[in-house]
Amino acid sequence: MAEYDYDLLVIGSGPAGQRAAIQAAKLNKRVAIVERRAVIGGVCTNTGTIPSKTLREAVLHLSGFRERGFYGDSYAVKQNITLQDLLFRTDQVIRHEIDVTRAQLQRNRVEVLEATASFMDAHTVRLTYLDGRGYRDLQAQFVVIAVGTTATQDPKIPFDGKQIFVSDDILRLDRLPRTLTVVGAGVIGCEYASIFATLGVRVTLVDQRNRLLPFVDEEIADALSYHMRENRVTLRLGETVSHMEPVHDENGDRVRIILTSGKQIITEKALHSIGRTGATDALNLTAAGLSADNRGRLAVSDD
Repeated sequence: MAEYDYDLLVIGSGPAGQRAAIQAAKLNKRVAIVERRAVIGGVCTNTGTIPSKTLREAVLHLSGFRERGFYGDSYAVKQNITLQDLLFRTDQVIRHEIDVTRAQLQRNRVEVLEATASFMDAHTVRLTYLDGRGYRDLQAQFVVIAVGTTATQDPKIPFDGKQIFVSDDILRLDRLPRTLTVVGAGVIGCEYASIFATLGVRVTLVDQRNRLLPFVDEEIADALSYHMRENRVTLRLGETVSHMEPVHDENGDRVRIILTSGKQIITEKALHSIGRTGATDALNLTAAGLSADNRGRLAVSDD
């Protein structure tokens, strides 16, 4: 048998990559994880699931939302909530989760390699180090691709991460806007629309479908629509965005959104949330005999 550098090489340090690496390490295999970020944990820990759920809980606490039925609609634990108030709590949770994950990998003797990965063939992976030290080719008997996803971006939209942004940019915003338009009423879009509306932001939610979350029970979706409207969220369902552009006028920097119906929405900031795309572009999949569809998804066998 050929001599391999590792029995298992995992590309991506999110939940799937962590579990795969630790399970293999517990079977006494030589295991390494390749992570292209400077921190481990993937989207789940750094920009996605954990930050969004922590942000939600911080908003529910600071806004006093859960206690308003008793104290009244004007009740709040803190007046004039800022983005820094929310990020203070979110950063603490993120740091804790990263520490827990790092300790778990170290305890199981899983090596973490900070580099970007691309296939040279089915068993050879080229690592380009983040610190500029060049690259290294290593061989692994098995490779697990667990690269996760990135927010899908329409190339026709001028994203800048501040005025027009995706969900991965939330934690990098400079301030809370007074008005926000969310394009895309999927799970992520509805979640952030609800979070910002609870903070008093006037939110407009745009989606080309005629109801929210068509994959869930219709009664539940209708209840969600009712509560969002009760929280002053404007729903623009059955509408498609044809154009989006930043504008500057006497009111400052804003965003103009033009719908195919001819309606226009002027908003301080716009969150574009039309789904997620597999982060497989840089892997050179063809060298390993693999291919991905237009959403970055890999076809898998039944084995």
